[in-house]
Amino acid sequence: MLLLTDSATMEENPFHYDYDTLRTTGVILAVVMFISGIVIHFFQQQPKLISQMCLASSG
Repeated sequence: MLLLTDSATMEENPFHYDYDTLRTTGVILAVVMFISGIVIHFFQQQPKLISQMCLASSG
């Protein structure tokens, strides 16, 4: 029976995660999606605010 140690599995696996790049990319994507959500929400509310301001100033 052959038992593989952690070092043996690491040597056989040529792919290694670059955790710093993965973490940085995740944070950047989270910030971009958060800001996009705020911008989309603002622009969806903007026509309502403009129409309310026009009605208030004319009446």
